Amino acid sequence: MIYRHPQSWPDLGPRAPGEPFPLEAAWPWEDDDTVDHDDPRINTVYTQGSVVLGSEDGQSFWILLTAGSRRGEVWMVADVGAIPVPADEAWGFEEWVRHWHSGNDWWA
Repeated sequence: MIYRHPQSWPDLGPRAPGEPFPLEAAWPWEDDDTVDHDDPRINTVYTQGSVVLGSEDGQSFWILLTAGSRRGEVWMVADVGAIPVPADEAWGFEEWVRHWHSGNDWWA
């Protein structure tokens, strides 16, 4: 089986799911004055320590953290930042799958 990312997943280089995920907390980089669109820290959020579960709307992606201090959590990454889902006390994979399967609003 060949794994394919969602079509809209940004191509920022090879994925490294065994490397530690670089964040400890949410990072809304669109509000961070020290960041420009080529900031290499953003690339590491997209390429290190996670596998892509899917796309929410073509611009937002569900990721499962596979390495690092928050391993096992589901986060959302988008062009504006990265956040644990649904809040700082992130869901594990099983909770995320149960919620997805229920068809309920993600943010309810």
